[in-house]
Amino acid sequence: MPISRPAILALSSLLLSSCQHAAPQSAYEQHEGRALAQAACGGCHMVEPYGLSANPQAPEWAVIANTPGLTRETLLTWLTEAHNYPDQMDFYLEQDEAELLADYMLTLRRDDYHPPY
Repeated sequence: MPISRPAILALSSLLLSSCQHAAPQSAYEQHEGRALAQAACGGCHMVEPYGLSANPQAPEWAVIANTPGLTRETLLTWLTEAHNYPDQMDFYLEQDEAELLADYMLTLRRDDYHPPY
């Protein structure tokens, strides 16, 4: 049974705690994180700053990155320990891969962000 976008966002909010910004990334690390995001996640999620996900049940990364309370630590926990539902998301990330993805995702934060829906 597919999970709805509002349910994913509500669940994400429950999992997240105090707001924190990502550690600064070098241009190379940001490029590597973006490339990994596109390859591993871009088939379902929009991993760029603007646009809608190919899978309507997969939240856009900008929506996730701008969720109040999201921290690098909660995002890393999600990517390494809880990222297995639905079955399509059940894959393993090495710690360095999870860090690249989390740090790239946090570059999508904007002070003037407004969700697309």
